[in-house]
Amino acid sequence: MDALYSIFQSTLSPDPNTRVRAELDLRATEAQPGMLPGVLQIVASEQADGTIRQAAAIYLKNRLRKSWDDEGNNASSSKGPAAVPQQDREPIKSLLLPTLVSTTGQVQVHVASAFHTLVRADFPSKWPDLMDNVGRLVKSQTPKEVYGGIRALLEIVRAFRWIDDANLMEPIVASTFPTILATGTQLLQSPDVDSQDVGALIYIILKVYKSSINSQMTSHHQSNESIIPWGKFLLDVAQRPVSSASLPSDEDDREICPWYKAKKWACFSLNKLFSRYGNPSQLPSTLQSYKPFAERFVATFAPEILSAYLRLTESSIKGEVWLSKKQTHLILRFYEECVKPKSTWSLLKPHVNTLVQQFVFPRLCTRQADEELWELDPVEFVRFNIDPIDIGGPETSASSFLTVVASKRTKTAFLPQLEFVTSVVQAYPASRSAAEKAGALAMCKAMDLTMLHHPKVSTSLEGFFSQYVVPELTSQDRVLRFRACQLISAFGSKMAWRNSANLQAAFMGVMQCVTDEELPVRVEAAAASTVLSEHDEIHAAMAPNAPRLMQELLKLSDELELDLLTEAKSKVVERFSEELMPFSVELVEQMKNSYVRLVETYMASADIAEDGTHEFNINDGEGDRLFAAISALQTIYSVLTSCDEKPEILAQLEGSVLPLVAFTIEKEAIELYDDCFDLLDVLTFYQKKVSPGMWGIFELMAKSFLDGAGIDYLAEMLSTFDNLVSYGTDVFKSNENYRKLLLGIYEKAMKSDQLGLGDHLSACRLADVVLLLLKGSIDEYVPMIVSTVLPLLDESKAQGATANLRKWACIVILDALVYDAGLTLRCLESSGATQHFFTLALGQVVPKLVKVHEKKVVALALMSVLGLDEGQAPQAIKAGETQLLTSLLDNLAGIPEAIKRQRALEDAFVDDEDEDAEEEDIDGGADDIASQVINDGDDDADVHDEDNEYLELLAREGARLRAKAAAAAGASAGTGGDEYADVSYDADSDEEADEDEDEEGVVYESPLDDVPVFDHFRQLMTHLQNTRPNVLAGLGAEGSSRVTEVGSIMDERVRREEGDESQASIQ
Repeated sequence: MDALYSIFQSTLSPDPNTRVRAELDLRATEAQPGMLPGVLQIVASEQADGTIRQAAAIYLKNRLRKSWDDEGNNASSSKGPAAVPQQDREPIKSLLLPTLVSTTGQVQVHVASAFHTLVRADFPSKWPDLMDNVGRLVKSQTPKEVYGGIRALLEIVRAFRWIDDANLMEPIVASTFPTILATGTQLLQSPDVDSQDVGALIYIILKVYKSSINSQMTSHHQSNESIIPWGKFLLDVAQRPVSSASLPSDEDDREICPWYKAKKWACFSLNKLFSRYGNPSQLPSTLQSYKPFAERFVATFAPEILSAYLRLTESSIKGEVWLSKKQTHLILRFYEECVKPKSTWSLLKPHVNTLVQQFVFPRLCTRQADEELWELDPVEFVRFNIDPIDIGGPETSASSFLTVVASKRTKTAFLPQLEFVTSVVQAYPASRSAAEKAGALAMCKAMDLTMLHHPKVSTSLEGFFSQYVVPELTSQDRVLRFRACQLISAFGSKMAWRNSANLQAAFMGVMQCVTDEELPVRVEAAAASTVLSEHDEIHAAMAPNAPRLMQELLKLSDELELDLLTEAKSKVVERFSEELMPFSVELVEQMKNSYVRLVETYMASADIAEDGTHEFNINDGEGDRLFAAISALQTIYSVLTSCDEKPEILAQLEGSVLPLVAFTIEKEAIELYDDCFDLLDVLTFYQKKVSPGMWGIFELMAKSFLDGAGIDYLAEMLSTFDNLVSYGTDVFKSNENYRKLLLGIYEKAMKSDQLGLGDHLSACRLADVVLLLLKGSIDEYVPMIVSTVLPLLDESKAQGATANLRKWACIVILDALVYDAGLTLRCLESSGATQHFFTLALGQVVPKLVKVHEKKVVALALMSVLGLDEGQAPQAIKAGETQLLTSLLDNLAGIPEAIKRQRALEDAFVDDEDEDAEEEDIDGGADDIASQVINDGDDDADVHDEDNEYLELLAREGARLRAKAAAAAGASAGTGGDEYADVSYDADSDEEADEDEDEEGVVYESPLDDVPVFDHFRQLMTHLQNTRPNVLAGLGAEGSSRVTEVGSIMDERVRREEGDESQASIQ
């Protein structure tokens, strides 16, 4: 133990060489029996130095997490620590619980994490006496043992809070919760109740209870014997005043002291009991088993919670009690949950005006803390006030409650709040302050949709804005300028401006704010200016200045390093594409430079994962730079798409985009790969050619996938690869290295253990275009392609393969037949799979293919097989030639209908785009939106809205996925039989994938679009008539008639040229 202690002491040395030697020494001793029990003894030793105990505890936590497996038989390797020796396992478990009890602070946190790892792995089968030991601790008379026992119980509950297939929570809760509840109740009655030690113990008790109801409630939880005393305890903790003498004087310190953390979890648990389990009118279908509990809870207990919260709120309004930010947030969230159920709404309704005007409103007014934040960190102020990601703050929850109560109980709650807002803005500056007017404007922002669509309010908005909002654009108060711009951004494009002078005044004021000295004002003004540009007269006025506005937006983005202006930049690009076109190259180059700077800063601050990639840490400010970089890419994407008909400009833009993409791949900034590859897709698709620089990017992408961090991004790379093959066919045919890279990507996607079924699907789609376009250039790869897709057709060999993947595997073999029927049939014959493949393809897959591309692949494949010389066809083909020809006729007869369907999809796609544009118009879809944001109906009924539908959708989808997983597990356990005899194809099982492919098909350009399959068919029939008339004779009279009928069909273009409505033949 002394030697081990010395090693840990050396790991803390300021000398890096000493630290490295110590780490190597630790690694060398890992496999030795007794090593980890020795580490535990150091952690538990009160005589050891605190920093060394902490270093040992961190090592213990990490070592157990990485190497405590079920059997303990992991071999030692260079990639990770050795498995924990079997002889050490029982000693470790016997020492761990006492160590958890004896330690404190951060050391205890690390020991608790190690304990959690062992509970997940060994309890209950390999640790049967654990609960007995924990039970003895929680019943102890020694405070330290009680705390340690409850801390251990917390980790046990956490281990099974999400998944409890063995129903372990039931006996755990029933055996321990009465005891810890009794402990908590006694503590509330103790003379030292205000002490932080008592608060800490109550806090840990409530964390246990909170964790136990995260996803389920046991029958013990639901019983009156449990819910009544626990509910009383939770309410007592939430309401209990704490002596100010025992609390920190600083409010930030008070927020995190044990007593207020206990109050937070008390409120959280009360809210969870109601919102998830105790609200019968809002229960989704998957939680209907809780309905008896919910009906009892909403009738007897929810009113008690509401009453307690209302008392706390009243005391807070009077200044009699201090509420933490988290407790305020949770109280407001409960009020929001009470709005939709009629039983709680009837109790809340009499208090709404008081709550909004005396509790919500003050939290939306400008406070001293807001001014300080603006002064010290204006970027953080912008983020806090604009970014909707702020979760858990009282300002956000106050605004959310106001939004919900105004929209869901419009008849009762909306107009009184609007009258209050009006009274505040009218009283400014005589008797209301600028801070209060800012709060009133923030209330308008919270009620924006209801105001916009309420029949009595929407018509008077212009007057309200011209009198109370637009003048504040030139206010001396910076927050009022900020709020005014914010309101114009929210309302400006959706409200009717009947007086052009008012609209012009708003526009001029906003444009003045675009160059304001205060950053938050400039940010909100920039967003407001793009919103106002949706009005024709403002658009015309802004058009000459669009490049300057875009420059301001880019400058702001650089200052912020946030992604808040993404939408504004995209709108400017979309609406002023012609005006920006001459400046597009300069703008993209500027955005590229900003992007590179952001990524370099982000990568420099990010942690390096074990695989060498950068780990994203949203809590260290890295997220801001990452999202800002994504914003830059999205804006560049908007510029590229706006230049879709300007190939000369696209070629210039490519000069900036390709170095940007190369930089991203070389830096392995994988979080940005998706957006970068979208840029490549657009460039290659719109230009319909591949530049020399793009071939260099192809090499980088290929190497990234084959040997770098890009292995998980084939689906994102696929469109670019498809375009490269489509528009760079001749280069691939002449460049052996490029072909090797391309087929290497396919092979790795199909064979790598790191990749899954989704990657197999991407690989099949890549093989589809490669086989169809590189004919005669990849003969040596065809056997590999066929051999890798054959197993996917067999459910017994490709467990979990979806019907969509099996369909694509079949299409790839058909592609191979199109490529070279003789070569492909030899591959099938060598695998003994010819008859099985054609039985599957013709019997189950081909009849269900409906897309034009798929049907043309089938037609060309079957014609390639039938067109072989008699000596080239294997016996299985010769015996089934009549069946092949029948299938060919059926398939060809369906192509005209498939083309009609494809055109209908294109027309629908255009119609959808038109409808989307109409919905963005000022008056578009007003009635539909109004029905969603205004509830002016029965004020005493339950409210069911799109939120309920969404939750129900999530619940049903979760149930469906669980059922599908269970079915797949059962199917995989019971598969077997002949190689292909039991293969089934179920098109319905991949309905969502088919829908996605339908959307892709609208813009997909097939390599076979202009291939005249009916011309080929007529040529084949002539060939067969001259060489093998017996094949045609086998069809009989009816079959011969069908040959004539199909042979009379003329080839059609899938995509009609503009103005071409004819059914022109492709010669």
